[in-house]
Amino acid sequence: MSASAAAVAQAPARPAGNFGGGALVAPPKDLFGPGNAVVALRALPERRLEIEATVRGKCAGGDIQVATKTKEDGSFSAEGSESQTPARGQKVKTTFELSGQFTGERAVEGTVTATLVKSSDSAETKTCKTGRIAFSARRPNGNLGDRDVRPRARYFGVTAQRGTGPRRPIVLRLSGDRRRISRALFGEQVKCSDGKRSIGVEAPRTNIAIDSKGRVSDREKDKIDNGATFTYLDDRFTATLGRRGAKGTFSLSDRTVDKLSGNVIQSCSSGTIKWTAAP
Repeated sequence: MSASAAAVAQAPARPAGNFGGGALVAPPKDLFGPGNAVVALRALPERRLEIEATVRGKCAGGDIQVATKTKEDGSFSAEGSESQTPARGQKVKTTFELSGQFTGERAVEGTVTATLVKSSDSAETKTCKTGRIAFSARRPNGNLGDRDVRPRARYFGVTAQRGTGPRRPIVLRLSGDRRRISRALFGEQVKCSDGKRSIGVEAPRTNIAIDSKGRVSDREKDKIDNGATFTYLDDRFTATLGRRGAKGTFSLSDRTVDKLSGNVIQSCSSGTIKWTAAP
């Protein structure tokens, strides 16, 4: 074999499509606290790469959106700053450094660090850091594999919802005995009755039991007292876990009701969203 042919044979396969995942710190730490993240990537022609992520620090969460290019060896890096206004009068500035490596056609490993500065009109400015977060992402193929054997410790994947570019990510972590989903985190989007769309990060309950067929079903209903109004939440999450992959659905909905009149002021819903993941 010639030297040029050997170089072609050893070159990594070009990734394409949507990859999703993130990182989850071990229980019982705060699910939305430092060290947790969701990360989505979309590999496009000419080695173009779109990245969207949400990272967490003690004082705030920050969203990252950046475009870069992968190198010939499948590595990539990006840095920059992003600003969001999570509520009226509030601002969060996220300054980040991100790098990673495509380890195959369907797998990514990487790290992200960020400094978050939260300011508001009525409170002291706060600064916090995420620390170095090691994340994984996958491009799942929908293959569950054997459901009668011990499932994997973690799964990474994508949902049917799309952000600006990549599909939204999901990451799941199982308990040590693999009998429960100890925690999960996913990017989500809901559409409200006023026509607006809201994006964020959501999680089902912790330590959801997995039945003998590898299935999970969870429903959370809650009532929040806002003073003049009540907000009723109804969130659902399902999963089927196999040795090679996982799949499921989630749905999020809420209604805000005036206490005196009983009229619905606003309602929001995601609809039923499918997701797939791989270890």
